[in-house]
Amino acid sequence: MSQPQPRILIVDDDRLMITLLAGILRQEGYRLVDRALSGQEALAKCRLAPPDIIFMDIEMPEMNGIETVEALAEEGIGAQIVLVSASPTTAYVHLAMKYNVARFVVKPMSPKTVGDAIAACLKRAPPAAKT
Repeated sequence: MSQPQPRILIVDDDRLMITLLAGILRQEGYRLVDRALSGQEALAKCRLAPPDIIFMDIEMPEMNGIETVEALAEEGIGAQIVLVSASPTTAYVHLAMKYNVARFVVKPMSPKTVGDAIAACLKRAPPAAKT
């Protein structure tokens, strides 16, 4: 019996980045991929069907990625988080460590970077069997 595929949520306010990352995930064989254009939309989707892994852009209007990660933690949604930024700062890296984020990656992402991030997430917490 093969291991279940992880449910992955991509959160980014840039539709092109979502499309590019979703394409990389499909190329790597991942099919259970959902998308959210804001932190609020991500929270709503996570409440309905918590994903195993979230690729979370940091720089978004209204509710940025760090605020969304904080809200997920407060609500007890235990998905593995991969923070994504085009302009990483030391402060972001420290916040990632504070919230036990699985990975911090820099845009643009390569298939190898995405694969390594997913492997790190799965090593920390394999996906739950979905019924």
